[in-house]
Amino acid sequence: MENFLLMILATILTALLSLVGGFILLFGSKKSAKFVQKYGTPFAALVLLAVVFLDIIPEILEEEALPIWLLIMLIISGIIICTMISFIAGHFHKHGDEHTYHNKKQAVAMLIVDSLHTAVDGIVLGASFVAGHGTGLLAALATTVHEIPQEIGDFSIMIRAKIPAKKIAKLQIISGLILVPAAVIAYFAGSVIEPHLPILMALVAGFFLYIALGEIWSIIKRIKIRKK
Repeated sequence: MENFLLMILATILTALLSLVGGFILLFGSKKSAKFVQKYGTPFAALVLLAVVFLDIIPEILEEEALPIWLLIMLIISGIIICTMISFIAGHFHKHGDEHTYHNKKQAVAMLIVDSLHTAVDGIVLGASFVAGHGTGLLAALATTVHEIPQEIGDFSIMIRAKIPAKKIAKLQIISGLILVPAAVIAYFAGSVIEPHLPILMALVAGFFLYIALGEIWSIIKRIKIRKK
């Protein structure tokens, strides 16, 4: 029981601490807003690419959890699924100019993907606490550290989409707290869920790649417009 309560406390703290950088960016000075407008797109793209190629894919390959061909197919499937989500979201949210429309599509897709990624992190945390509170706390610390820069990138995408600050805060807190029920489920059913984590992570890699490529494409379009 003590280990379970410690897990709940650790996951709540992890969820909230992961958002610290994003809240500083969201409620900071006007300089912060200008910084986001100028550097938010490349930063978000770089963070997402780093998560995919320096974290998710190496971890799957290191554990030899999936054959390379299946890993590639799952990543491509993730990109296709996220493309469909973005298309559906865009169909119901299209208004304003093309640039605003693109930003809102990216924000909706990012929020859905980030929520799934948070759920996967929660499953990992829950399984870690099953192994022991020491392992669980180390996993919580690692999750917080790698989530902070990613959340700053996520916040920058939503700010650029001109979503109101209070709504961004509410949505990101809800998305972050998905960590808690996911950890609880994994704590009690970890042996059933854990074998499927590599498949979920490979799909998440595809989702992140889709969003990163969308950010890069928006940079290219801006450069083209400036040249004209």
